[in-house]
Amino acid sequence: MNNTFLNCPYCGKTVMEGAMRCVACGKILQTPEEQSATIEKLQVKQKFNIKGLLKGSLTLMVLSVLYYYFSERIIAMIKSIAGL
Repeated sequence: MNNTFLNCPYCGKTVMEGAMRCVACGKILQTPEEQSATIEKLQVKQKFNIKGLLKGSLTLMVLSVLYYYFSERIIAMIKSIAGL
């Protein structure tokens, strides 16, 4: 995560960009509309990616089955390529 920092316009202390409130002085740094947009954006990022999980699981299962049935051939091929 790439965090950038700005200075609070009220007290001059360092705050994270996009912060809703200054930690040092407690002043509100965003309008209610900006706060709602920030919260909505954070909620979208936190959604669970079921498609990615399914793709990863399927890939792992396919590779496991291939290794189970062809492991001896794969090891022999690697040894022949490496010259062992």
